[in-house]
Amino acid sequence: MEKRKNFFLAILAAGYFSCAFGDHVFKIVSCDHYKEEKELRLRICSIRFSPLCASNNVTYSNSCVYCFANIALNGTLRIQHRGTCRKNPEPNTTVSFSHHK
Repeated sequence: MEKRKNFFLAILAAGYFSCAFGDHVFKIVSCDHYKEEKELRLRICSIRFSPLCASNNVTYSNSCVYCFANIALNGTLRIQHRGTCRKNPEPNTTVSFSHHK
């Protein structure tokens, strides 16, 4: 019984610390795995929701979706923070729109 109690306490502590300090730890995602030929051909991601806000102010549902977008954009994306993006970009972020007539 004591081992089970310690196990659950460890799980709770890990969850707390990942939430409390998560934004500072999770700024870099390695997309190397997704660059493999098989992965690029299949492009299959899980439905797990673990949102990331990228430098283009787009919220990606998880690291897999972020990686495929980053590969398509030639590695130009960076993670701003965990969670969904704010509706308005940061004041010093430049957003450009192309207007087609």
